[in-house]
Amino acid sequence: MKRASPTPPQTSAPPTSATSAARPATPAFSEGAETGKAVGKTWLKTFEVVPRLVCRALQFVFALIACGFYGHRVDADRKDEDGSGGFSPEWLFAVVVGGLSAVTAVAFLAAAPLSAIPVVGSRIKMFKTYRAFAWDATLFVAWIVVFGIMAGIFLGRDSDDPYKGASTGAMKTAVWVDLVNAIFWAVSAAYGCFKTFLGEKADQATDKIGKKLFEKKQPQAPAKSDGYAESV
Repeated sequence: MKRASPTPPQTSAPPTSATSAARPATPAFSEGAETGKAVGKTWLKTFEVVPRLVCRALQFVFALIACGFYGHRVDADRKDEDGSGGFSPEWLFAVVVGGLSAVTAVAFLAAAPLSAIPVVGSRIKMFKTYRAFAWDATLFVAWIVVFGIMAGIFLGRDSDDPYKGASTGAMKTAVWVDLVNAIFWAVSAAYGCFKTFLGEKADQATDKIGKKLFEKKQPQAPAKSDGYAESV
Protein backbone atom coordinates (compact mmCIF):
# COMPACT_ATOMS: atom_id res chain seq x y z
CA MET A 1 0.00 0.00 0.00
CA LYS A 2 1.39 3.39 -1.04
CA ARG A 3 2.00 5.83 1.80
CA ALA A 4 0.71 9.40 1.24
CA SER A 5 3.36 12.13 1.26
CA PRO A 6 3.02 14.72 4.06
CA THR A 7 1.51 18.08 3.11
CA PRO A 8 4.07 20.94 3.40
CA PRO A 9 3.13 23.69 5.90
CA GLN A 10 1.52 26.74 4.36
CA THR A 11 3.12 30.14 4.94
CA SER A 12 1.19 33.38 4.82
CA ALA A 13 2.17 35.79 2.10
CA PRO A 14 3.77 39.05 3.23
CA PRO A 15 1.45 42.08 3.13
CA THR A 16 1.54 44.02 -0.07
CA SER A 17 2.27 47.71 -0.29
CA ALA A 18 -1.40 48.43 -0.89
CA THR A 19 -2.32 46.65 2.36
CA SER A 20 0.33 48.61 4.25
CA ALA A 21 -0.92 51.87 2.82
CA ALA A 22 -4.45 51.06 3.88
CA ARG A 23 -3.47 50.60 7.51
CA PRO A 24 -4.54 53.47 9.76
CA ALA A 25 -1.92 55.62 11.44
CA THR A 26 -0.70 54.38 14.77
CA PRO A 27 -1.84 56.25 17.90
CA ALA A 28 1.75 57.32 18.60
CA PHE A 29 2.08 58.91 15.16
CA SER A 30 -1.27 60.68 15.46
CA GLU A 31 -0.35 61.99 18.89
CA GLY A 32 2.99 63.23 17.58
CA ALA A 33 1.31 64.99 14.66
CA GLU A 34 -1.15 66.73 16.99
CA THR A 35 1.70 67.78 19.27
CA GLY A 36 3.64 69.18 16.34
CA LYS A 37 0.60 71.09 15.12
CA ALA A 38 0.06 72.57 18.59
CA VAL A 39 3.72 73.57 18.81
CA GLY A 40 3.52 75.23 15.40
CA LYS A 41 0.48 77.27 16.38
CA THR A 42 2.15 78.27 19.63
CA TRP A 43 5.22 79.41 17.70
CA LEU A 44 3.09 81.54 15.39
CA LYS A 45 1.32 83.10 18.39
CA THR A 46 4.69 83.78 20.01
CA PHE A 47 5.91 85.43 16.81
CA GLU A 48 2.91 87.77 17.16
CA VAL A 49 3.37 88.48 20.88
CA VAL A 50 7.11 89.23 20.89
CA PRO A 51 6.88 92.45 18.80
CA ARG A 52 4.12 93.65 21.13
CA LEU A 53 6.35 93.09 24.15
CA VAL A 54 9.22 94.94 22.48
CA CYS A 55 6.92 97.86 21.63
CA ARG A 56 5.63 98.09 25.22
CA ALA A 57 9.16 97.94 26.60
CA LEU A 58 10.28 100.78 24.32
CA GLN A 59 7.21 102.80 25.31
CA PHE A 60 8.20 102.40 28.95
CA VAL A 61 11.85 103.34 28.36
CA PHE A 62 11.12 106.46 26.31
CA ALA A 63 8.39 107.56 28.72
CA LEU A 64 10.95 107.43 31.53
CA ILE A 65 13.41 109.45 29.43
CA ALA A 66 10.79 112.14 28.85
CA CYS A 67 9.90 112.16 32.54
CA GLY A 68 13.59 112.66 33.30
CA PHE A 69 13.81 115.73 31.06
CA TYR A 70 10.63 117.44 32.23
CA GLY A 71 10.70 116.17 35.80
CA HIS A 72 14.07 117.88 36.23
CA ARG A 73 12.48 121.19 35.23
CA VAL A 74 9.56 120.68 37.65
CA ASP A 75 12.02 119.95 40.44
CA ALA A 76 14.01 123.08 39.51
CA ASP A 77 10.84 125.17 39.71
CA ARG A 78 10.09 123.69 43.11
CA LYS A 79 13.55 124.59 44.39
CA ASP A 80 13.36 128.11 43.01
CA GLU A 81 14.18 130.35 45.95
CA ASP A 82 12.13 133.39 45.00
CA GLY A 83 9.21 131.28 43.83
CA SER A 84 8.13 134.02 41.44
CA GLY A 85 7.83 131.74 38.45
CA GLY A 86 5.85 128.91 40.05
CA PHE A 87 5.36 125.60 38.27
CA SER A 88 5.32 125.90 34.50
CA PRO A 89 2.22 124.20 33.05
CA GLU A 90 4.11 122.83 30.05
CA TRP A 91 6.49 120.89 32.30
CA LEU A 92 3.66 119.56 34.45
CA PHE A 93 1.62 118.43 31.45
CA ALA A 94 4.59 116.61 29.93
CA VAL A 95 5.36 114.86 33.23
CA VAL A 96 1.73 113.73 33.62
CA VAL A 97 1.65 112.33 30.08
CA GLY A 98 4.99 110.60 30.61
CA GLY A 99 3.89 109.10 33.93
CA LEU A 100 0.62 107.76 32.49
CA SER A 101 2.52 106.28 29.55
CA ALA A 102 5.06 104.54 31.79
CA VAL A 103 2.37 103.04 34.05
CA THR A 104 0.29 101.90 31.06
CA ALA A 105 3.29 100.33 29.33
CA VAL A 106 4.26 98.37 32.46
CA ALA A 107 0.69 97.15 33.02
CA PHE A 108 0.25 96.06 29.40
CA LEU A 109 3.74 94.56 29.33
CA ALA A 110 2.85 92.35 32.29
CA ALA A 111 -0.55 91.36 30.87
CA ALA A 112 0.42 90.66 27.25
CA PRO A 113 2.08 87.24 27.86
CA LEU A 114 -1.06 85.97 29.60
CA SER A 115 -3.07 86.36 26.40
CA ALA A 116 -0.79 83.80 24.70
CA ILE A 117 -1.42 81.05 27.26
CA PRO A 118 -3.53 78.27 25.67
CA VAL A 119 -7.16 78.07 26.86
CA VAL A 120 -6.65 80.60 29.67
CA GLY A 121 -5.70 83.53 27.45
CA SER A 122 -8.67 83.08 25.13
CA ARG A 123 -11.13 83.03 28.04
CA ILE A 124 -9.82 85.94 30.10
CA LYS A 125 -10.82 88.95 28.05
CA MET A 126 -9.27 91.48 30.43
CA PHE A 127 -5.80 90.38 29.35
CA LYS A 128 -6.52 91.20 25.72
CA THR A 129 -4.59 94.46 25.94
CA TYR A 130 -5.03 95.23 22.25
CA ARG A 131 -8.71 95.91 22.98
CA ALA A 132 -7.58 99.06 24.83
CA PHE A 133 -6.50 100.64 21.55
CA ALA A 134 -8.62 103.72 22.34
CA TRP A 135 -6.42 104.44 25.37
CA ASP A 136 -3.31 103.94 23.21
CA ALA A 137 -4.76 106.43 20.74
CA THR A 138 -5.45 108.88 23.59
CA LEU A 139 -1.83 108.72 24.71
CA PHE A 140 -0.73 109.16 21.10
CA VAL A 141 -2.74 112.38 20.87
CA ALA A 142 -1.35 113.53 24.22
CA TRP A 143 2.22 113.00 23.03
CA ILE A 144 1.47 114.87 19.81
CA VAL A 145 0.24 117.80 21.93
CA VAL A 146 3.42 117.66 24.06
CA PHE A 147 5.53 117.53 20.91
CA GLY A 148 3.68 120.49 19.40
CA ILE A 149 4.07 122.61 22.55
CA MET A 150 7.76 121.86 23.05
CA ALA A 151 8.60 122.13 19.35
CA GLY A 152 6.99 125.55 19.23
CA ILE A 153 9.05 126.69 22.21
CA PHE A 154 12.48 125.20 21.50
CA LEU A 155 13.00 124.25 17.84
CA GLY A 156 13.01 127.86 16.68
CA ARG A 157 15.10 129.08 19.62
CA ASP A 158 18.88 129.48 19.64
CA SER A 159 20.72 126.88 21.70
CA ASP A 160 22.32 129.59 23.88
CA ASP A 161 18.92 131.17 24.64
CA PRO A 162 17.47 129.41 27.73
CA TYR A 163 13.75 129.15 28.43
CA LYS A 164 12.64 129.45 32.07
CA GLY A 165 16.03 128.21 33.19
CA ALA A 166 15.98 125.17 30.86
CA SER A 167 18.84 124.49 28.46
CA THR A 168 17.50 124.89 24.95
CA GLY A 169 19.97 122.36 23.53
CA ALA A 170 18.88 119.66 25.97
CA MET A 171 15.20 120.41 25.50
CA LYS A 172 15.56 120.11 21.72
CA THR A 173 16.57 116.51 22.35
CA ALA A 174 13.50 116.09 24.57
CA VAL A 175 11.31 117.32 21.70
CA TRP A 176 12.41 114.41 19.49
CA VAL A 177 11.93 112.00 22.38
CA ASP A 178 8.33 113.24 22.51
CA LEU A 179 7.93 112.45 18.81
CA VAL A 180 9.33 108.93 19.28
CA ASN A 181 6.84 108.37 22.10
CA ALA A 182 4.00 109.49 19.86
CA ILE A 183 5.11 107.08 17.11
CA PHE A 184 5.24 104.08 19.46
CA TRP A 185 1.77 104.78 20.84
CA ALA A 186 0.42 105.26 17.31
CA VAL A 187 1.81 101.83 16.37
CA SER A 188 0.22 100.09 19.36
CA ALA A 189 -3.10 101.88 18.74
CA ALA A 190 -3.13 100.88 15.07
CA TYR A 191 -2.28 97.26 15.90
CA GLY A 192 -4.97 97.12 18.60
CA CYS A 193 -7.61 98.52 16.24
CA PHE A 194 -6.65 96.02 13.53
CA LYS A 195 -6.57 93.10 15.95
CA THR A 196 -9.91 94.02 17.55
CA PHE A 197 -11.90 94.30 14.34
CA LEU A 198 -10.01 91.82 12.14
CA GLY A 199 -8.63 89.51 14.83
CA GLU A 200 -10.94 86.61 13.97
CA LYS A 201 -9.78 86.57 10.37
CA ALA A 202 -6.16 86.84 11.48
CA ASP A 203 -6.59 83.89 13.86
CA GLN A 204 -8.21 81.83 11.10
CA ALA A 205 -5.26 82.59 8.83
CA THR A 206 -2.86 81.53 11.60
CA ASP A 207 -4.74 78.26 12.11
CA LYS A 208 -4.74 77.61 8.37
CA ILE A 209 -0.97 78.09 8.21
CA GLY A 210 -0.52 75.75 11.17
CA LYS A 211 -2.65 73.06 9.50
CA LYS A 212 -0.70 73.30 6.25
CA LEU A 213 2.59 72.99 8.09
CA PHE A 214 1.79 70.25 10.57
CA GLU A 215 -1.33 68.32 9.53
CA LYS A 216 -0.78 64.87 7.94
CA LYS A 217 -2.09 64.54 4.42
CA GLN A 218 -4.77 61.87 3.97
CA PRO A 219 -3.96 59.11 1.44
CA GLN A 220 -5.93 59.32 -1.78
CA ALA A 221 -8.30 56.52 -2.79
CA PRO A 222 -6.96 54.14 -5.49
CA ALA A 223 -8.04 54.90 -9.03
CA LYS A 224 -10.79 52.75 -10.51
CA SER A 225 -9.83 50.25 -13.20
CA ASP A 226 -11.16 50.64 -16.71
CA GLY A 227 -13.29 47.51 -16.50
CA TYR A 228 -14.97 48.51 -13.25
CA ALA A 229 -18.71 49.10 -13.53
CA GLU A 230 -20.27 51.08 -10.72
CA SER A 231 -23.60 49.75 -9.48
CA VAL A 232 -26.61 52.00 -9.68
